[in-house]
Order: sequence, then structure tokens, then C-alpha cells
Amino acid sequence: MSRHLDKVLAHAKRQLESTGEQRLTDVLPVYQKFLKIEDHRLRLRHQAGGGGRDICALRVEMVDVLLRQVFSGASAAAEREKNTAESPMTMIALGGYGRGELNPFSDVDLMFLHSQSADKVSPFVTQTVEQILYLLWDIGFKIGHSTRSIREALLQANENTLTKTAMLESRYLSGDTELFRQFRAQFRAKCVSGHEKDYVAARMQDQVRRHTKFGNNVHLQEPHVKSGCGGLRDYQNLLWITHFKEGALSTTQLVGKDWLTEADCRRIDAAYDFLLRVRTDLHLLNKRATDILHLHQQPEIAQRLGYPQKTPLRRNEAFMKDYYEHTRNVFRITERLTEQFATGTATTSMRLFFPFLPRRKGDEEKFGEFYSRDGQLYAERADLFSKDLIQISKSVQYAQARKLELSPESIESLS
Repeated sequence: MSRHLDKVLAHAKRQLESTGEQRLTDVLPVYQKFLKIEDHRLRLRHQAGGGGRDICALRVEMVDVLLRQVFSGASAAAEREKNTAESPMTMIALGGYGRGELNPFSDVDLMFLHSQSADKVSPFVTQTVEQILYLLWDIGFKIGHSTRSIREALLQANENTLTKTAMLESRYLSGDTELFRQFRAQFRAKCVSGHEKDYVAARMQDQVRRHTKFGNNVHLQEPHVKSGCGGLRDYQNLLWITHFKEGALSTTQLVGKDWLTEADCRRIDAAYDFLLRVRTDLHLLNKRATDILHLHQQPEIAQRLGYPQKTPLRRNEAFMKDYYEHTRNVFRITERLTEQFATGTATTSMRLFFPFLPRRKGDEEKFGEFYSRDGQLYAERADLFSKDLIQISKSVQYAQARKLELSPESIESLS
């Protein structure tokens, strides 16, 4: 258990658990005060240089504590007011919240799972859900929610890729643990197994659409931090595909299997952390959920993120240089993996896994010990620079003459 979670739990015990059997509407100010104090703590940690992933994970811990207390109070109130017996239900986190990442004004996505059919939902479940949602709205949360049986949840997942993706990252919050276990087991059996090709194809097509929308270019004046080329969604897309291929929501599952090198993994993990930190600051600066890095706000964000240059112009240049470098790494690596997934060129065992997807076409030109593809310079051999130091200067000359950028593999070989 983290020290931060210890503090949050201690704060919750002092403030929230003392509400006893009071009506939830009567203790609304207590919840609002709890949230205000914890939000302030997280803001200070962010301003002190906290990592993007760390701050988002700490926010999830705080929201978890609050929601579990709300669930407990709402279910107890429903049982008293409706004079009905408690029936099995569980509260589940979905999407980014389920993944364990929340920026300051991100939606909190919840699914309330019950054991009845759609036309026979018990008064206990209905009342509990209503009280939870009303209180969360009054507190100030933006809530995405659904109330479903396991059967309804599985049907929805197989009818809608976005819903399936959200449920892919489901996480237990409170309520009946056996109901959640059954849901996860059936989800894997009926929505993942046998659906791998269709799902991965859909995620690849989504990536192509998004990249086309943003001109297949990371160097936009006002980039979209979430959906733009090399943005957060590209990294998340890779996680979802990895889950369907390897059974885990982690890029490390691709390392050592001819998909991702350790250097690639370090680059995109660092980029993702940076982008989450930028998005947190965007939310705090605008006091709402926003993902566009507007030109007029870039100098201020650079200053807020601690760039030390003396003038706003220099700070902004340094900040955007880092931004473009990180998004370029995510963009290149995810584009390359898309081609490998589509053609099966990474491993012999996976050669025909996605034979139905079109191969991305890119012009290649060979010169000396190098070749170019998609605007990047590649060495023909991984050990080229270590075997022949003269090739280092040649790589720079070729890149400058042909207006190419060094590929991630070439950069790693030079470092």
C-alpha cells in the first residue's frame, strides 16, 4: 500500500466513515470537502514534478476510496428505505479509470452489474444506483455509467468495439466479488477468445483513421494530446492489441518476442508518462477536460511544467521539442508494429496471424550500408556502428542530404 493511499484512507476514516447512517444528501458537504482537500494535495504533487502516470494513479486511489464509501452508504440506505433485502450487485470501473489512470477532469466510467434480467431489476439495485449517481453528480464528477446483467454486458461488448475495449480494462471496486469474477471469466471466454482477429483489425483501422485525420504528422502547431499522431491513444491502442495477443495490458509483454526492443519500450513508456503529465496540466490550467495543446497556452504550460529557460520563447521551444520527440517515438513505433501485426513479419509463428490486413506501402531506397523507409534512416545491420565507426558520420551525412530522420533503432545503436 502506498504512503499516499495510507493518508487518503486515514482522511476518509476521519471524514467519511463518521457520517454513519445519515442520508447521503445530508453529508454531501463532507464528500465535497474530502474531494477538495485531496485534489489540492494532488495538484501540489503535480506542481512539485510528479510523474504523469504517478499523479493519475494517485487520483484513481483517491476516487476509489470515495466511491467505495459512497457505494456502502447508498446500498445501506436503499435497504433501509425500500425495506427490501440486498441483492447481488457489484460496482466496476471501466475504461481509463479501470486501467488506473485519471486526469483531473476525466470522466469516471462505471458499470453496475447485477444478477437479474433487464425487466426484473430489484428495487434495491435501482435505488442504490440512483443514490450513487445523484451524489457523484452533486459532488462534481462527470460519470459515464451503465447498469447491466452479465448477459447484457457480454452482448453489448460483442456488438460495440468501444464497449468491449472499455470492459477489457474493467476493475472491481465494491460489491459482490463472485459476480465480478463470473463476469471476467465469461468476458474472456465469450468476448476475447475467438474474436482476436476482428478486434485487432478494428483497432488498427481506428489508428489509420486517426492518423489520416491529423495528416499522419506529429508536428502540428496545436497537437491533440489524446488522439493525435503519437498521442495517448496510440499507446493505449497498442496495450489493447497486446491484451488480445498476449493476455496482458502491458507493453513489456511484447519485449523479447521480436515485437518490441527494450529500447522501444523505454521510449514509448517515457513518452506516455510525459503526455499524461502534459494532459494533467492542460486540465488544471483550463479547469475542464481538454486535449488540444493550444498555441497561446504552450508558453504557460512550459513554465508550469518547470522548463528553466529564461524567456517564454525559449521555454516554449524546449517544451515543444520534447513534445514532438516523444510523440514521434510513439508514432514511429506504433506504425511499425501495425505493419508487423498486419504482415506477420516479426516472427515466424505469427506470420499468418493477420494475413487479411493490407500491407502498408512505403518507398525504400538503399545507399551504402543504409536504407530509407517512411522518412527514416535505417542501418542494414544492427552492429554496423560498433563495427565501423566511420559509418556514424556517414549516417549523419545521408540523413542531412536526403532530409531523413534517424530511426529509433539507429538512435539506440548510436547511444
